[in-house]
Amino acid sequence: MSFLVKACTEFSAAHSIKGHPRCGRVHGHNYRVCVWLREDEPMGIDLDDLEKWLRVNVFERFDHRYLNELLGRETVTSEDLAVIVARGLAESFGDRVERVEVCETRDLCVEYSPR
Repeated sequence: MSFLVKACTEFSAAHSIKGHPRCGRVHGHNYRVCVWLREDEPMGIDLDDLEKWLRVNVFERFDHRYLNELLGRETVTSEDLAVIVARGLAESFGDRVERVEVCETRDLCVEYSPR
């Protein structure tokens, strides 16, 4: 028996992508981050723990920040954020991380799978 647990959060932040004709300027998004974790039994992951992890490690870390400055990078992409979130999740939830989705808009998203 196997389940996928999904949890999401949203935050607003600014970034820039050096050298990109449009996105090279500082601009912002209302990001949505969703994560999927595998559990092998019902209640194998406490949803309260996952919700708290997202609040502390995604919302509180990134909300209303300039991501380039926060992360010390000239360029920050949604792909970068997905990898950062997946690595952090793995530190807390081990190999249960199935995928991370980062959306810059309702229609533009990237999905990362660490497997």
